[in-house]
Amino acid sequence: MRFKAKLFDVHSITQLQQVITVISRFCKSCCLKLTADKLYFVLNDRLVSGGTTLWCEVTQSTFFDEFKIDGKDDTGAILMSVNPDNFAKALYNTSTANSVKIKLAKKQVACLSVEIALPSTGGSTVQRLVTHDVPIHLIPLSHWSEYEEPSMPDFDVSLYLPPLKRLKNVLERIKNLSNHVTVSGSWTGELTLSVKTELVTTKTYFTDLDVPQLDTEVDKSRTVAEVTVDIKKLLLFVQSHGIGACKAICNVVHNRALQLFMLQDDVQLQYYLPSIDQT
Repeated sequence: MRFKAKLFDVHSITQLQQVITVISRFCKSCCLKLTADKLYFVLNDRLVSGGTTLWCEVTQSTFFDEFKIDGKDDTGAILMSVNPDNFAKALYNTSTANSVKIKLAKKQVACLSVEIALPSTGGSTVQRLVTHDVPIHLIPLSHWSEYEEPSMPDFDVSLYLPPLKRLKNVLERIKNLSNHVTVSGSWTGELTLSVKTELVTTKTYFTDLDVPQLDTEVDKSRTVAEVTVDIKKLLLFVQSHGIGACKAICNVVHNRALQLFMLQDDVQLQYYLPSIDQT
């Protein structure tokens, strides 16, 4: 197996680092799936605990100037587990980099070797090279089926979320009241966040939200759907606006789950958050 990629554009380097930083907030370890066209970051806790699922896909041609991969099976893919925080830190301090090269290497252990070419200093004409080795573990082909794109659940309501910074401010205020929040959505474009304890009940309403134009026919017999989820896990998604997303969609599966989408031209992130009764 071989993998080597190179970035020259500082904006692309910074944006890639921001995407990986967002992923690191969700998990300490994830699957990085490399294909000829895209990079995927995958977290699948549902396999072992009925928990969350994260799927983030990045179009490689938008970020990379050179991208060569020779992987396994007919797809030519490579799957590995990686600590996204270590990967993101390897890309820190690259705002003045001439280039960044990432390649699969085997040193003392298998790793992603990140080589940063920095401008020369002190009148020298020789550029400086800084290398960070991020340990990885290659995932056997027999386990690849565990990291396929999650299937779309049969949701009851779908609507665009309000601006994520506004949503974040609300969740930050109510997270000290309870560990859970009930999210209610309607086909009329209304989203409600509710917290109820023995001492207090609070509700926040967002109205006149857009409803996505769906490609397939959806049963809209249930006009309102709700689900209670972990408020801190919901905050993780809301704080993901750092990837520069332009739109976010919320699908509510009544009393079962939220499926959340972050949509940007070259990066798409989807997050499955089960009801607290389903975990």
